[in-house]
Amino acid sequence: MSYDLAVWEGERPADDAAAARCFRGLYDRFMDTEEPAVPPAERIVVFVTALSERWPDLAEDDDETSPWSTAPLIGEPAAR
Repeated sequence: MSYDLAVWEGERPADDAAAARCFRGLYDRFMDTEEPAVPPAERIVVFVTALSERWPDLAEDDDETSPWSTAPLIGEPAAR
């Protein structure tokens, strides 16, 4: 089993429906495009760093217990 985790930094949507619309708009705009990426927000970098401290990146996982399917994890945040 696998899944994608979406996290964004910004104003909190008013409700679940607004969050879904925001996510879909961001996904459609940035994930299926050739538009160049911009670096992730500092709060996202801090979050990814904390995740990597708890669950090592694939490249650093000697026990092969990493839950990540790609590496480096810090290369995954996309804001375009």
